[in-house]
Amino acid sequence: MITTRDILKATNITIAKAKSLAIFVPKLSPRDTISEASRLMVENHMRVLPIVEHNSLIGVIQALSIIKLMREQGFPKIKAKDIMTRNPITLSSNDLTLKARKLMIQKKIDHLPVIIENKLHGILTSNQIVYNMFQITETIDRSELISEKQRKLRFPVKHLIDTNPLTCANNENISTILDEMIKQKTTYALVTLWKEIHGIITYREYMKLITEHIGKNDVPIYIIGLPNDPFEAEMAKTKFSKIIKLLRKSFPFIEEAKVVIKTFSEGAKKTRRYEVSVSIITPKKTFAYSEKGWELPKIFNNLSSKLKKMLTIQRRKDNLRDYD
Repeated sequence: MITTRDILKATNITIAKAKSLAIFVPKLSPRDTISEASRLMVENHMRVLPIVEHNSLIGVIQALSIIKLMREQGFPKIKAKDIMTRNPITLSSNDLTLKARKLMIQKKIDHLPVIIENKLHGILTSNQIVYNMFQITETIDRSELISEKQRKLRFPVKHLIDTNPLTCANNENISTILDEMIKQKTTYALVTLWKEIHGIITYREYMKLITEHIGKNDVPIYIIGLPNDPFEAEMAKTKFSKIIKLLRKSFPFIEEAKVVIKTFSEGAKKTRRYEVSVSIITPKKTFAYSEKGWELPKIFNNLSSKLKKMLTIQRRKDNLRDYD
C-alpha cells in the first residue's frame, strides 16, 4: 500500500515511482473480526487495511467505516478528556514545512497543531503538505517541476495551515465530536480551553476504544489508557475483567464498567506511578472510585475489595428504602 505519509518520504515526488513508495502492511481475511482490524490499524498507525482471500485483493476496510458502525451501536458515555492524546506535538507558525514533514514521518502522525504565543492558530495535516507538493496547474505539463524552494518545503507552515480547525471542549461527549468530524470531513478534533491545546482526538483514539473493549463479559467493559508495556496491559485487562465478573455475580444490575489508567514517570529512573479511575454504571447511579500506586496488580486488588464494599452499602440502602 501507499499512504500519505509514504508520499511525504519521497525526495522528489514528481518523478517517484509507486513501487519505491509502497510498503508491506498487515492484511485481513473476510473472517477476521472488527476488533482485530482495529488493533492492527492502531498498532500500525493506519486508517485502511486490505482484505485478501486466496492471495487476491477482494476489498478494503476503513477506520471511518468501523467508527460509524460503533456510533450506530452506541458509544459509551465518555468525554473528550478521557480518550484524547494529551500534549500533542505542536509547531510555531514560522517553523518550516520541512520540519513538519520530518515530524510526521518520524512520529507516524498526520496532524500538527500550530500555535502562536501558546494559543491555537491553526493546524497542518499531511494531506495539506502532499497537495502542496502536487501544485501543478492545468496549463503546465506534468513533467515540469514545481519551484525548488516549494519542492523542498523550505517555507513557513503558516502559508499552508487551516486557520479554522475543528475544536471541542474537555467535557464534550465523544459521540458529538465524531458527528462534527464527519460533518466537517476532518480526521481530527483539537481539545482546547481558552484557545490553549489540551489534546487531540483522531480516528486512532476512537479505534483504541474497540481494541480495549473486552467483549467476553455480560456487561460492556472499556479500558482507556492501557500501559505501553504489553505484559502490564494484558494484566490490566485480565484483572479488571475478573473484577467485573465477580461483582456481577453479587450485583447483576451493573450495566457498564469503565477504567481509565493514567501513567506518570517520576524520578531520575523514570519510575512508573499509576492512577486508576473506575466507573460502574447501574440503573440508579454511577459509582466512581480511584486508586493510586506504584504496582498495577496491587491497585486492581484494592479496587476490587473497595468496589464490592461500595456496592454492598448501596444495595443495603436500596433495600431499606424499598422496605420503608
